[in-house]
Amino acid sequence: MSMKLELRFATEEGKNKVISIDQPKLNLDAETVQTAMETIVAQDMFAVNGDRQFAAIKGARYVTRTVEDILIAE
Repeated sequence: MSMKLELRFATEEGKNKVISIDQPKLNLDAETVQTAMETIVAQDMFAVNGDRQFAAIKGARYVTRTVEDILIAE
């Protein structure tokens, strides 16, 4: 099983952008994640053609993925 932390943002144009973090620290609380995301928004480091790519916070979530092999060819 693998886990990621997805930080979900909106661009200035209203499109969705995600920062995906592999093997995140577990049990992060909403306040900690929100503070980190607000820092990303405030830094305003990412722009494409002058449009801010991380302009607003949409949310954050842990995403887990489980893979179960049913056949392995040799």
